[in-house]
Amino acid sequence: MRCGVATVNLFRVGIRLVDERLRLAEGPTRVLFISSPGIDPAPYGVNSAVAALKEGLEVTYLVNNKPADAIRAVADLMGFDLEEWESTGQLRILDSFSGYMNIPSNEEHRLDTPQDTNAMIESICDLTSEGNVVIFDSLSSYIDMCEGGETDGMERLMRVVGSLCEEHHFVGLFSTWGYEPKNIQTIREAFDTVLALQPVERLTIVRQFLRAEKIDGQVVPDFVVPIKVMQPGGVRVFFPKILVTGPFHSGKSSIVQAISTSSVSVDRLGTTIAMDHGYLDYKGFAADIFGTPGQENFDPILEYLAEEAVAVILVVDATKPDTFPRARTMLQLTKGYALPLVVAANFSDLEESLTPDQVRDGLGLQSNVPVIPTIAVRGSGAEELLEMIFELLMSEEGLTLGDGEKEDNDEED
Repeated sequence: MRCGVATVNLFRVGIRLVDERLRLAEGPTRVLFISSPGIDPAPYGVNSAVAALKEGLEVTYLVNNKPADAIRAVADLMGFDLEEWESTGQLRILDSFSGYMNIPSNEEHRLDTPQDTNAMIESICDLTSEGNVVIFDSLSSYIDMCEGGETDGMERLMRVVGSLCEEHHFVGLFSTWGYEPKNIQTIREAFDTVLALQPVERLTIVRQFLRAEKIDGQVVPDFVVPIKVMQPGGVRVFFPKILVTGPFHSGKSSIVQAISTSSVSVDRLGTTIAMDHGYLDYKGFAADIFGTPGQENFDPILEYLAEEAVAVILVVDATKPDTFPRARTMLQLTKGYALPLVVAANFSDLEESLTPDQVRDGLGLQSNVPVIPTIAVRGSGAEELLEMIFELLMSEEGLTLGDGEKEDNDEED
């Protein structure tokens, strides 16, 4: 659904894979973050606000289910200081909560009669110039607080959304707490971008996924990515485990250090005896990196270390093809053949090193498996490794959950 203003500023929500598609949007856009019970959508509203503010847009953030300071606290946890934007007037937090609770407010911008739909629309439009951003936190609380019940609340909410979208980008936060299915569907249909926040539990691990039901009015089948609110850092597409494996002395620890924002290694006399662990934050993506030991006596735990891995970086010494059989064994033990796979051909600066094609052939890999020449101790090739691994994870296969996870989400819906 598209509104009638021809020229507005570009709007992004600060989540890379979504923003790459929103860049094509023309005119005001409506973005809905719809969350399962138990997931707080507020960080996604804050993340959208900060992304817009960084693009130079004005933002009005209406909050009706918590004190305005709670939004500032969420931003602080995410590493965002809203004070400068508020002091310049670029960001205005509109306190609707105090009006509902009938308590005093020290906020510069407040809505004393939040039950008056026309007054709410007028106040927001007075604060927000054409082509800028309104964030509404939360749509579900607005429905709940309407005196006429859910039906009346839905009618009022649709008036608010429709009126504000005529001139502004609109971001709505909505939690699906026991509403009529037809009303939930009505809200979905009122937005041209719908991003569902859903938990997925596997044994003791609970992860959060973002499912894009549609972006810029277009249905997006199988667009599902793991997501995490970093504190600090904001919302990131988050891959819980990228595994780095390979034979003894191939340079795995150096690769982990080269691609990680921060890393630690458990070693003895320069040899990894347990595992490496790193964390990376790269161009809107985040991931935990786990490096395995290469010695055969650690083989019994390789399968355990590989659990929950979403991709594998196989590190080999490009000057030692005699270690390639061992590398193939490690791929089998870590189930690397079944995951997005990139090979780091290390020590590629040495005269006797093999070419990428020779490394691929020596490992018996298919022709489409990327082989990146690296000099790990210098960090050479690290950027190319990251670009390739995220390109694979962003592919159609990388954006799709496994069958079991899809079934769980379908049940939750």
